[in-house]
Amino acid sequence: MKLSLVYAHKGETRTVRFNPLRLFWLGFLVVALICSIGLWGVQQYQNLARQQIGLLSQLERSQAEPKLAQFEQSLRHQYSQLAVRVGQMQVEMTRLNALGARLIEDTELAAEFDFSATPPIGGPMLDIDNSNHANSSVFYDLSQLERQVDSKKKSLALLESWQQSHHLVTNSFISGWPAKGPGIWISSPFGTRVDPFTKRKARHKGVDIAGKEGTKIRSVGAGVVVWAGSRFGYGNLVEIEHGNGMVTRYAHAKDVLVKEGDVINKGDEIALMGSTGRSTGSHVHFEVLKNGQALNPSKFIYRKTKT
Repeated sequence: MKLSLVYAHKGETRTVRFNPLRLFWLGFLVVALICSIGLWGVQQYQNLARQQIGLLSQLERSQAEPKLAQFEQSLRHQYSQLAVRVGQMQVEMTRLNALGARLIEDTELAAEFDFSATPPIGGPMLDIDNSNHANSSVFYDLSQLERQVDSKKKSLALLESWQQSHHLVTNSFISGWPAKGPGIWISSPFGTRVDPFTKRKARHKGVDIAGKEGTKIRSVGAGVVVWAGSRFGYGNLVEIEHGNGMVTRYAHAKDVLVKEGDVINKGDEIALMGSTGRSTGSHVHFEVLKNGQALNPSKFIYRKTKT
């Protein structure tokens, strides 16, 4: 079999004949050329792909390094803040221990509130990963300190509550003389007496304590002023509520030194002795009432102060 190729050039006709062997080698060369070009293209593509991967890796590293440095800096800052917080908590613990020690000094609560001792804690032992433990040591110390501070604060709150209650009970305890000094004496006792104006027997709901005009009148217990002013028969009167239904009255004052709503401590000056109202001379009419019922004030005047 022969292959003939006929073509015309400048008016001349030429014929090229190929035998099968030539045709085979021509096809082989064409296929080989195409395959070579294909392999070269694949190699170039692979080279470009490897270069692209390398460039992407470099780009990721260049982007990751600043982020890593920033993260490391942030982590160091956080640990620094935690260390400062631990130091502050330790200072707070020292302050709370000192405050608690002062509060319980010379009281019967020393055994119950021992601020020098570590709060009792316990529980089963559980193994933890050493690496995690090493990384979280600051957090563990902070957690321990926070628990100890919370325990101290609770103890202080209980102690403060007890002391406030004890203080109020002690100070609202009615006892002592409403006026003291030279020339102070009980000029009229509690109970039935002859009225100085009508000259008839009448009930006297308090005691009259005579003294020099202007003598300071003091509260015999802590409480709240519920009356400070003039009242018929009493003249200038101060009335104090002490809680639990207890009330004291101080009458015939020359001047009143407090006003309604004032919180009064035991021994505070509340008035000056005088002779206002239904009175025959300078004195303080002193009453003690329990739920509106008059009690004998002498029992409270000579009563021992509660401690």
